Amino acid sequence: MDRAVSRAFSLLERLSRAREPMRLTDLAHETGLQKSTAHRILTSLIELGYAQQDPGGRYGPTLRAWEIGARAVAQLPVKKVAAGFLYSLHRTTGETVSLTLLSGDDVVYLDKIIAPRPVQFRTSIGSRAPAVLTASGKALLSRRPDGADIATRAAPAHNLDISVLLAELDDARRRGYALSGYSPGVSSIGVAVEAGGAAPFAGLSISAPSDRLAGSSRDQVIEALLETGARMSEALAQS
Repeated sequence: MDRAVSRAFSLLERLSRAREPMRLTDLAHETGLQKSTAHRILTSLIELGYAQQDPGGRYGPTLRAWEIGARAVAQLPVKKVAAGFLYSLHRTTGETVSLTLLSGDDVVYLDKIIAPRPVQFRTSIGSRAPAVLTASGKALLSRRPDGADIATRAAPAHNLDISVLLAELDDARRRGYALSGYSPGVSSIGVAVEAGGAAPFAGLSISAPSDRLAGSSRDQVIEALLETGARMSEALAQS
């Protein structure tokens, strides 16, 4: 791997995760770069339009990277198919609906429709989360031939009992949906979206405060989610 490219992306990714512009000293420290090296790369990123410097000398990202990512996402078949299904599921359940895509051992959130009674989420559009901690991720792993391998590899990093996790994936495979409590006080239910018999790569989930996903309301949400996931799978197979 080219070191210069790797360092540039390391800095750009760190800038994108920051809640506010960062000082050069902090950026260099957190990316393990010499201050002079970080400054040289940041200067190039600014010239290329991927970073900017505020009057106080702190650095932040521009929308240039987002433009590239947005175009890439818009070309994904699942993104083109999903919009109508997401809004329909959101209207039916009144809860937060998310569309995710498997990326390595993680899922990336491609779309999210927030409920009018919002709760605190750890995820947002464009964010990444370990597949083994999310409902849609576990639903995906339960339906993929490499799912057990991904789960076994990822479990230790998140202090998960491998045998318990694999049992969860077996349960999800049997019933067609997975459960998760990744965000405190929030429960999520997820299904895999399949296409033409290939290993699924997209997931659909509903998230709500745990007390709202209980009893008969939980059963109704699961039914709506399973139906929507099946319809999305059919539409994706035909796209």
